[in-house]
Amino acid sequence: MCVHAERMTDLIRDFLKQAGWEFAVRMPITSDWSPRQYWRLTKTDGAMAVLLQGPSVPLAGHGLPDFIRLGDHLRHLGLSAPAIYASDIEHNLLLIEDFGATSIDMPSVEADGYGAAVDVLATFRHADALNTAVDDYKDGYIFKKLGLFATNVGNGDVDGWIDAWQQVESQLQPCPYVFSHMDYKAGNLHWLPEREGVRRIGILDFQAAQNAPFTYDIVNLLEDARRNIAPALKAILLQRFEEALPDAWKSFFDDWYVVMAAQFHARVLGQIQHNTHVAPDVAPRLRAYLRHELEHPALKPVRDWVLAHSALLG
Repeated sequence: MCVHAERMTDLIRDFLKQAGWEFAVRMPITSDWSPRQYWRLTKTDGAMAVLLQGPSVPLAGHGLPDFIRLGDHLRHLGLSAPAIYASDIEHNLLLIEDFGATSIDMPSVEADGYGAAVDVLATFRHADALNTAVDDYKDGYIFKKLGLFATNVGNGDVDGWIDAWQQVESQLQPCPYVFSHMDYKAGNLHWLPEREGVRRIGILDFQAAQNAPFTYDIVNLLEDARRNIAPALKAILLQRFEEALPDAWKSFFDDWYVVMAAQFHARVLGQIQHNTHVAPDVAPRLRAYLRHELEHPALKPVRDWVLAHSALLG
């Protein structure tokens, strides 16, 4: 074992000892594409918690102080973010509440789980009342990664690619921005049936939250890169989301939904292009989503760029 790994092991042991979890059984939890590591801890009395180790170097969207700060923000809104049992920010360690292993896409809870997750997004629209500072979408690192599509899937014309998106947006009614999770997918949303209302959704990985177009999170939820949601269920959920919107937003919901969906899928395609750890079904799913979205009239400037600079539609 290398010196750094030995020191990290010692730090984790000391951290858990001070928190009263030194003798808990520790099992690793798969962290998907995340640079963080997770372990589920179980005490002999059945008590459970999750140990979270953040990246050893600062990385946008993965800061533990943001996780703590925004978790407090969400709980003040009446939502379920994990309680913090212990923290060591200097060494990137947190001990947090365990929401269990039932994500909302489990077949037994899917209908209720996705429905409650849509309702959470209506609560997010009231988040500004707490004045929690987060980046705007266009200023944050997530939007900047949209250029990776031009670099890795297109011919490298990043300026032309971004300009095509600006042309799209200039032709639409301005989009309201709201507090947005920015990775609002089933794997980050756990079902807590013992709670009520929107608190039945245990929300994770919210540390990269931003002020973003109001359709961003619903797109992440329903146009999932990892799975296909049944069309009938998706239609019900879209209607549920739209009915909860302010009336003034409903007339441009459809256009901004497809714009955010296309941006989301193009960005992720660019990010995963050379990533060998991504499941083999992800890229084909994303390409299919994007080809369909580019048929929308509002996206003509982007479609024209893709036809001229990428083999995606070839």
